[in-house]
Amino acid sequence: METPRFEIYAPVRNTINNALGVVVKVAGENVTIQPQAGERMTFRAQYLAPATGPEAAALAPLTARLRREEEERAKPKAPPDPELIRAEFVKFLHHIEVRYPAQAKAFGLFWSGVLAAAGDNPGVTWEMKPHTAKTPGPVLKVYNEATQKWVYCLTFIAGWGLRMEIKKEFLPAEFVPLFPIDHAMFGAGRAVELVYAKFTPEKQQPYVDCVKEIYNKNVRPAA
Repeated sequence: METPRFEIYAPVRNTINNALGVVVKVAGENVTIQPQAGERMTFRAQYLAPATGPEAAALAPLTARLRREEEERAKPKAPPDPELIRAEFVKFLHHIEVRYPAQAKAFGLFWSGVLAAAGDNPGVTWEMKPHTAKTPGPVLKVYNEATQKWVYCLTFIAGWGLRMEIKKEFLPAEFVPLFPIDHAMFGAGRAVELVYAKFTPEKQQPYVDCVKEIYNKNVRPAA
């Protein structure tokens, strides 16, 4: 018996329990459906059958909703508001300043040097990224020619001390010693942890130079 084939958004019936649903993904003989209620489920195509006319009519509102959701996802996203990103950074720095005034000042000065090297273009060259502790932090982005997208490159986790995590693929070989902690970012990056009292302007400069080199090697298109 030939295995039935289904198209996306096809109304179907589970032949085992007669539950109705709409096809949302097909991968070989595996078919994922969105039931009328509950989570999506994946079945072998042999256990599904085309819905009858009345069953398809009952599924019509669900089918229409799934199509609308897909259309919304496909629409180009509005560019991020640079001023909102700057405001998030100010809020982030203020939260550090409340607890560690000297550290906030030191990080603010270092961040200014980083932006001078990377380009101060919020939403393009940098943005605020939530961390696992629910505290947002700044992250630099570079243009990936292979994917033609702006991607995360260097993450800053700032507070009492400063931790920086960089993706290995963007780290120039001559600057690898600046990030002695390997296997950061689940193995995809390297990291360094610094104490502000020892992070003098002289020690900051190599990191700024590293950022400059990264952006020299990853030429970005006009924003």
